[in-house]
Amino acid sequence: MKFSFDADLDYQRQAIDAVTGLFKGQETLSSQFTVHAHPSARAGIEGMSEHGHGNMLHLDPETILANMREVQNRTGLVPEPSLDSMNFTIEMETGTGKTYVYLRTIYELNQIYGFTKFMVVVPSVAIKEGVETSIRMLRDHFATLYGNPPMNSFQFDGGNPSRVRSFATSPSIEIMIVTIASINKQSNKVYQPAEDLDFEVPADLIRATNPIIIVDEPQSVYGDTGSGKKTGAGRKALEGFNALATLRYSATHSRDDKANLVYRLDAIAAYEKQLVKQIEVDSLETSASGTIPYVKLLDVKRNLTARVQADVEQGNEIKRKTITVDTGTRSNLADVTGRDLYKDLTVTAINAASGQESISFDTVARPLRAGDSIGDEVSVEERARQMIAQTIRQHLRKEQDFALHGREIKVLSLFFVDSVAKYREYGPDNEPLPGEYARIFEEEYTRIASEPEFNTLLGESAAETVARQAHQGYFSVDRRKGGAEVLVDTKESSEKGRQQAGRAYEQIMRDKVGLTTPGTPLRFIFSHSALQEGWDNPNVFQICVLRNMGTERWRRQSIGRGLRLCVDGSGDRVQGFDVNRLTVIANESYEEFADRLQHEMAEDLGIRFGYISMEGLSRLPVKTEDGSSVPVGAAAAEGLYQALLHEGYIDGKGKVQESLRLTVRAEDSNLENLVSGVVDSPAAVNAVLGFIKRLVRPVDVKKAGERVPVPLVKERLESPEFQELWNRIRHRTEYRVEIDEADLRASMLKALRDMPAVPKRRGEWTTHRVERIDQSGLASEASETRRADVTYADSENLPDILSVLSDRTQLTRATLAHVLTESGTLPQFRYNPQAYIDQVTRLINVTKENFLVEGLRYELVDASRPDSERRYALALFSESETAGYTGVGGNIVSDADGNAISFEKKSVYQYLVVDSKTEKDFALELLKRSEVKAFVKLPASFTIPTPLGRYNPDWALTVERTDGSRYIVFETKGVSEEALLRPMEQGKIASARIHFDAVKDGVGINDLEYAVVSGIEGATAVME
Repeated sequence: MKFSFDADLDYQRQAIDAVTGLFKGQETLSSQFTVHAHPSARAGIEGMSEHGHGNMLHLDPETILANMREVQNRTGLVPEPSLDSMNFTIEMETGTGKTYVYLRTIYELNQIYGFTKFMVVVPSVAIKEGVETSIRMLRDHFATLYGNPPMNSFQFDGGNPSRVRSFATSPSIEIMIVTIASINKQSNKVYQPAEDLDFEVPADLIRATNPIIIVDEPQSVYGDTGSGKKTGAGRKALEGFNALATLRYSATHSRDDKANLVYRLDAIAAYEKQLVKQIEVDSLETSASGTIPYVKLLDVKRNLTARVQADVEQGNEIKRKTITVDTGTRSNLADVTGRDLYKDLTVTAINAASGQESISFDTVARPLRAGDSIGDEVSVEERARQMIAQTIRQHLRKEQDFALHGREIKVLSLFFVDSVAKYREYGPDNEPLPGEYARIFEEEYTRIASEPEFNTLLGESAAETVARQAHQGYFSVDRRKGGAEVLVDTKESSEKGRQQAGRAYEQIMRDKVGLTTPGTPLRFIFSHSALQEGWDNPNVFQICVLRNMGTERWRRQSIGRGLRLCVDGSGDRVQGFDVNRLTVIANESYEEFADRLQHEMAEDLGIRFGYISMEGLSRLPVKTEDGSSVPVGAAAAEGLYQALLHEGYIDGKGKVQESLRLTVRAEDSNLENLVSGVVDSPAAVNAVLGFIKRLVRPVDVKKAGERVPVPLVKERLESPEFQELWNRIRHRTEYRVEIDEADLRASMLKALRDMPAVPKRRGEWTTHRVERIDQSGLASEASETRRADVTYADSENLPDILSVLSDRTQLTRATLAHVLTESGTLPQFRYNPQAYIDQVTRLINVTKENFLVEGLRYELVDASRPDSERRYALALFSESETAGYTGVGGNIVSDADGNAISFEKKSVYQYLVVDSKTEKDFALELLKRSEVKAFVKLPASFTIPTPLGRYNPDWALTVERTDGSRYIVFETKGVSEEALLRPMEQGKIASARIHFDAVKDGVGINDLEYAVVSGIEGATAVME
């Protein structure tokens, strides 16, 4: 198979033209200089020398600046005001052909301007091998495009100084590929006199050529962030090579190092144009047993608080939630979670230092780093097994799908591990043995490939044989005595480390085509550094991250290894998300993955999701009539930004304001008029409006500035209409309950015997597909769920069920022991403790609540007691301040413009604070009804005691009817039938009915009613 290359991809052509456009007006020139001849060529003749050929620039800085501004306008970037250096930035999302672009740019610069000397600087041996492979694969392609100009390339590592002579003296295109580690120290051979150069210094010859330096991944090459706080060794080294210009290519430039940006194809644009694979994330969700304290550190904030996951008690259920802890009032996890299980876990220290984020507990031996957990219901080994199995399953499903549709596409999967030992072990004589992950892989592959769903893929081959041939590890290689080659963990900071890494990279880089050829057995690759950068085989469809990465910035980098569009058996690129879908099997939840991926993207792209920027508007693509796209442009972007700012739709930093949300929600034509007043084409108007609408999301967080006090209306409080109402509802009652214990036990036994079986604890793989990436963030949907049989590490840790249930139900241990044993359901407790406890708790409490209500009796508080115990005082309404939030998203009833509506004509409060839209609509209807003379949203302190807890009714009102005034207490619920309410709510409502009946009988009135309604229609029927 031979890769095919498309020479007419518009986005690649634009990136090339952006660079060549910088030198518009340059004549075809070259510089010449003297190079001492090689000693062997001089044959004893003194003074013999050769001519060197270098690049020469004939343009002044003003012309370069004008060219750059023209390029930036054309590519939709904000033009730079000045030219501070000859460093130019090109941003291209991983997988869109960055290496192809800069190699082809070399040919273009040679053809148009005659430049011949190019130095490609890379951060690692991996990328160096990748560049060399790309040059070899593209040679024929470029020869066809450019008339086969002479071109020479070589890797310089210090061991071949004579090759630098050829680089300097050749009049042809010369490409030198170097790692930054080979030139960033004065001790490097490039700075030492070389005998092969007649003791000239290689670096001096390179400087004399005025090379155009191409920096691949500058954020890894420079050794600094570009902020100016320090200058890295890599940046210093490159400044010493007398470059004519430096072209920096990356998908993830440092945020402070994007000066002279001339082209940008970022993740947002690449995803929108489907130039890369669609991303989906598989995450394993497991069931907590609730028997051991689980804690996972998510991240640490600068204010020395930490976000952790823990199992929190909510009502009578345990849910895994994200909580915030500190070393002060929120240090003991029992207090924060509401569970005694955590009483021995107290936060003693939080470390917020960058890269060292951790949290320490008094009873845990070591600090937890971000991503670490304790008390996990699934062991590290079991989770790895599940992830490897899921990767194999997704891989085989893709192979099967391609075969079904007649697509000859090789499928590859990558596993990122934290050490060689996980994949490969060695015996006493350096004989290779499978490591833990290799053993798991072969076991799981053999099992899954033999399942009926996949066994057709095996053909006549045995699953065990295919499993052994299907995987390989690519790590650094150490050559031992006797010729044995051993895989090792290494760093490229030393010469030995670079040599070890190079052996592994050479294997995988030089067989890039073989790996992609259908029918070759190798389909699964294990590595940790070799594939982190510089290797992005187009046919990677699954990436499994077995490392615990915590807050490390790995997500964009890791998925970048599989973003490139795939190729078929003929080497042709295949388009479309229907085929190109990259599945990431993540060692974290989808929410964590998406949140951190979005954060990384925001940092890398220099954008803030939810903000509008001139640059974002400028680069917004607009479809033209011929189907291509052009950017909105800097001039229109500035006009749009200023117009939005003038209207108050954004603030000075570009943050979207509530007024813009309201305008979009109301579909106000003012926004469309504003946009069409700046951009003229309908396509551009639609593009801008669509962008703004996606960006505008409702924000639930209330601002302190919107909080307003709710004044009490004394005139209404003292009015006869309200006084008559208050005198009827203010009475307090007490209750007693009469229960037959034998009947209660019998009912609980029946409930448990009839309950559905508790499901066994299993895991569930959920696939979330990222449908869209834009400046509003990531938009996704869950596309599939699949059960997973998980072996739980905590399956033998059973809690004291009688103690737990006694706390939750307030029944004695003896009663509970009788009910559980007689019900015959106790065996279910062992295979899913938490689900069993939750289900039994719910059934017992519902049964108990029904009995409590059936045996419930209310009476007015005895007349001998103080008045404060017998009746609520009118001071109830003035004892505490009432306040709420205005605006469309606030809880004060407001109009369409967000202004608070006054209720003082009928209510004791000027404004009304509500809990739901149902309550808001109800209040507005009461305000309009002429028969309603007074009403009040009862304060939270007005409660009725019930066996199920205190109950606070919603409303009380005075209604004028033809037969006299009626006084009604309403409970508003969002359902049409009480039977649809939770049992607890039903029980409290039933108790309230008995309470008000007791008030009517005790006081001797018959004009007081209590009713539960779903809205104003039901209330109208009661009022009439």
